[in-house]
Amino acid sequence: DLHTAYRRQRQMCIRDRAMSQNDNERIWKINGLELELDLEDADIFEKVMKSFEQMDADANSLDKVGSMPDFIRGYCNVHYKFYDRVFGDGTGEKIFGGKKNTRICDEVYDNFLNFMQTAVKKANARRFEISNKYAPNREQRRGKKKNFKSYNGGKR
Repeated sequence: DLHTAYRRQRQMCIRDRAMSQNDNERIWKINGLELELDLEDADIFEKVMKSFEQMDADANSLDKVGSMPDFIRGYCNVHYKFYDRVFGDGTGEKIFGGKKNTRICDEVYDNFLNFMQTAVKKANARRFEISNKYAPNREQRRGKKKNFKSYNGGKR
């Protein structure tokens, strides 16, 4: 039946679109690179958090006295190392193309934080939607209690 085949194809398209949207939530696109980061995986999330802690420690150990070019190189190296820890060795070099520029480092870092924030919000919204799909809200539960009372003469 043509109608059934059309409906089946439409359902497959909807499913595939939902799967690809979930995949996109795990892909950080930056400077022509596509880097996968599944923040719903406990081990990966923990690795990212430890990388932030190490980044803070590295930034605090930067020599604040000395030449400005040395400070810029050190500051950028903190960022290079962060992305190497999160995505693997050499990722910082690929992201920045060897440039040591504080503005670029800050812009990439801001982009990464926005990516993480969006991914976490979408994951939370998805979990909330799934859990609420099967859990009636308070008014519905109260309505069921009222209906229960009316069916058994008001006794529980």
